Amino acid sequence: MTQPLPESLPANAVGGQTAVETAAQSGAIAAPAAGDMSVTVGAHFKMIFLVIVGLTLMFWLAHFGLLFTADPEKPEIKDALETTKIAGFSSLGTILGLLGGAISGRL
Repeated sequence: MTQPLPESLPANAVGGQTAVETAAQSGAIAAPAAGDMSVTVGAHFKMIFLVIVGLTLMFWLAHFGLLFTADPEKPEIKDALETTKIAGFSSLGTILGLLGGAISGRL
Protein backbone atom coordinates (compact mmCIF):
# COMPACT_ATOMS: atom_id res chain seq x y z
CA MET A 1 0.00 0.00 0.00
CA THR A 2 1.38 3.41 -0.93
CA GLN A 3 0.96 6.64 0.96
CA PRO A 4 0.78 10.05 -0.68
CA LEU A 5 3.73 12.36 -0.22
CA PRO A 6 3.19 15.39 2.03
CA GLU A 7 2.60 18.73 0.35
CA SER A 8 5.41 20.45 2.25
CA LEU A 9 7.90 19.80 5.00
CA PRO A 10 6.35 19.28 8.44
CA ALA A 11 5.94 22.37 10.57
CA ASN A 12 8.40 22.97 13.36
CA ALA A 13 7.19 23.40 16.93
CA VAL A 14 8.23 27.07 16.87
CA GLY A 15 5.68 29.37 15.28
CA GLY A 16 4.46 26.88 12.66
CA GLN A 17 7.58 27.31 10.49
CA THR A 18 9.16 24.49 8.56
CA ALA A 19 12.58 23.23 9.61
CA VAL A 20 14.16 24.76 6.48
CA GLU A 21 12.66 28.19 7.21
CA THR A 22 13.88 28.05 10.81
CA ALA A 23 17.39 27.03 9.73
CA ALA A 24 17.51 29.74 7.07
CA GLN A 25 16.49 32.42 9.58
CA SER A 26 19.08 31.28 12.11
CA GLY A 27 21.82 31.47 9.49
CA ALA A 28 22.48 27.73 9.32
CA ILE A 29 21.47 27.70 5.65
CA ALA A 30 22.58 30.59 3.51
CA ALA A 31 20.26 31.26 0.61
CA PRO A 32 22.18 31.87 -2.63
CA ALA A 33 21.79 35.25 -4.27
CA ALA A 34 20.01 35.42 -7.60
CA GLY A 35 22.45 34.51 -10.37
CA ASP A 36 25.09 33.26 -7.91
CA MET A 37 26.85 30.35 -9.62
CA SER A 38 29.61 29.80 -7.06
CA VAL A 39 30.10 26.34 -5.59
CA THR A 40 31.17 25.93 -1.97
CA VAL A 41 32.62 22.61 -0.87
CA GLY A 42 33.50 21.49 2.62
CA ALA A 43 36.68 20.09 4.08
CA HIS A 44 35.35 16.52 3.91
CA PHE A 45 34.74 16.79 0.16
CA LYS A 46 38.20 18.30 -0.38
CA MET A 47 39.86 15.46 1.52
CA ILE A 48 38.03 12.79 -0.47
CA PHE A 49 38.71 14.60 -3.74
CA LEU A 50 42.45 14.91 -3.03
CA VAL A 51 42.70 11.22 -2.08
CA ILE A 52 40.98 10.20 -5.33
CA VAL A 53 43.24 12.51 -7.38
CA GLY A 54 46.28 11.02 -5.62
CA LEU A 55 45.14 7.46 -6.34
CA THR A 56 44.47 8.37 -9.96
CA LEU A 57 47.97 9.79 -10.36
CA MET A 58 49.43 6.70 -8.69
CA PHE A 59 47.58 4.33 -11.04
CA TRP A 60 48.62 6.24 -14.16
CA LEU A 61 52.24 6.59 -13.01
CA ALA A 62 52.35 2.84 -12.33
CA HIS A 63 50.80 2.13 -15.72
CA PHE A 64 53.22 4.26 -17.71
CA GLY A 65 56.14 3.20 -15.52
CA LEU A 66 55.43 -0.45 -16.33
CA LEU A 67 54.82 0.34 -19.97
CA PHE A 68 58.17 2.04 -20.48
CA THR A 69 60.41 0.04 -18.11
CA ALA A 70 59.17 -3.56 -18.29
CA ASP A 71 58.69 -5.99 -21.15
CA PRO A 72 55.00 -5.57 -22.12
CA GLU A 73 54.97 -9.00 -23.79
CA LYS A 74 55.20 -10.93 -20.50
CA PRO A 75 51.78 -12.16 -19.32
CA GLU A 76 52.29 -10.79 -15.79
CA ILE A 77 53.14 -7.34 -17.13
CA LYS A 78 50.15 -7.43 -19.52
CA ASP A 79 47.86 -8.20 -16.58
CA ALA A 80 49.40 -5.42 -14.48
CA LEU A 81 49.09 -2.93 -17.36
CA GLU A 82 45.45 -3.84 -17.89
CA THR A 83 44.70 -3.56 -14.16
CA THR A 84 46.36 -0.16 -13.77
CA LYS A 85 44.64 1.12 -16.92
CA ILE A 86 41.20 0.04 -15.68
CA ALA A 87 41.89 1.52 -12.23
CA GLY A 88 43.09 4.78 -13.80
CA PHE A 89 40.00 5.17 -15.96
CA SER A 90 37.73 4.25 -13.06
CA SER A 91 39.41 6.90 -10.95
CA LEU A 92 38.90 9.48 -13.67
CA GLY A 93 35.21 8.58 -13.71
CA THR A 94 35.11 8.97 -9.95
CA ILE A 95 36.65 12.44 -10.21
CA LEU A 96 34.07 13.48 -12.80
CA GLY A 97 31.29 12.08 -10.63
CA LEU A 98 32.50 13.98 -7.59
CA LEU A 99 32.76 17.21 -9.56
CA GLY A 100 29.34 16.71 -11.13
CA GLY A 101 27.79 15.98 -7.75
CA ALA A 102 29.34 19.06 -6.20
CA ILE A 103 28.17 21.29 -9.03
CA SER A 104 24.65 19.86 -9.34
CA GLY A 105 24.16 20.11 -5.58
CA ARG A 106 24.52 23.88 -5.88
CA LEU A 107 22.60 24.59 -9.12
